[in-house]
Amino acid sequence: MSSEKIQQYWDVKIINDNPVFPFLVIDNWYTPNEEKAVWKELDFFSATPKENTDRAENTIVAKYPDGTPKSHAYRYYLEGFYEKRELSPILNCMYKQRTPEFHNIIDKILPYSRMFLGSNKDSSLISYYEEKDHYESHHDAFQWTCLIWMVREPRLFDGGDFKLDESDIEVKLKNNRMVMFPCCYLHSVSPVKFHTQPKEVGYGRYTITHFYYSIPTG
Repeated sequence: MSSEKIQQYWDVKIINDNPVFPFLVIDNWYTPNEEKAVWKELDFFSATPKENTDRAENTIVAKYPDGTPKSHAYRYYLEGFYEKRELSPILNCMYKQRTPEFHNIIDKILPYSRMFLGSNKDSSLISYYEEKDHYESHHDAFQWTCLIWMVREPRLFDGGDFKLDESDIEVKLKNNRMVMFPCCYLHSVSPVKFHTQPKEVGYGRYTITHFYYSIPTG
């Protein structure tokens, strides 16, 4: 996909209220056409019967010392579904993180940005949160974490907000909002609570997660 021909509509905020834990928030992450394609892919995954869908509790996930999982949500690991990345609108849209425009933005988050700019590998998954699903405070095992939130409006639930725990900063859940930060930050997601029970799957909280890391080359 040629990023040079695609106009972005980003609303960029570098949050450095706590200078030790700066992070990036970009609203309107996907273009309107990209967002439509991503929703179609999310609907495709949501059509999978729940009994055939992985739960985070049963996969590789952050846990307490006694083995209790910290995450409670449905999960879809994209690399397990696609032999060809170009078949996935979500994976196709990862061109955005590799554009010079984006690099100029994230380069302002020094010194952490060096880990992202030097990364050469990525891994992606979708988390879907329904009633009482949440993620307790944890850190990730890569270099940078990129979260993209998708939620249908009007929203049928409360909660599902994101928090960077060490800096005590909450970021409200918003459709088509991207949040990116170094994986070593502790972060959490508050429980989802439906105030109007949906009649079908897909009205909860989606998180598209991209992890970035490096492996030796040569």
